[in-house]
Amino acid sequence: THQMKKLTVADLKDFRDYLRIPITDEQLDADPYAPPYYHPGADAPEIKYLHERRAALGGSVPERRNAAAAVDLPAAATFDVAKRGSGKQQAATTMAFVRLLKDLIRDKAFGHRIVPIVPDESRTFGMDAFFPTAKIYNPKG
Repeated sequence: THQMKKLTVADLKDFRDYLRIPITDEQLDADPYAPPYYHPGADAPEIKYLHERRAALGGSVPERRNAAAAVDLPAAATFDVAKRGSGKQQAATTMAFVRLLKDLIRDKAFGHRIVPIVPDESRTFGMDAFFPTAKIYNPKG
């Protein structure tokens, strides 16, 4: 059962016999909690098969190959309004964010990477002007 934590020596011997692993009873009885490691040898058919499969799959360890193209960042001028600030008057962070987001969306090389998903507070944040141009997702249409 899955609740069984350790194999008994008899279970270990049955397992060994079923798999035809050439380990003697004496080796198993010597330390039943640390049975000897068995390797069939480099010329064994199962080892050859494993090596062939590894070679066919491109190596023994999965490797992430990054084939993504570099992202063209917006021009520095896109951030000029945000850098300039609001003068003497304090600006709300949401207003500054919405203005910057609007400029980023309008950027030809970068704008298509931005997909605003606003669940319900877009009008409160002044984002209602984005609806027709940015195609903001709205679950109710």
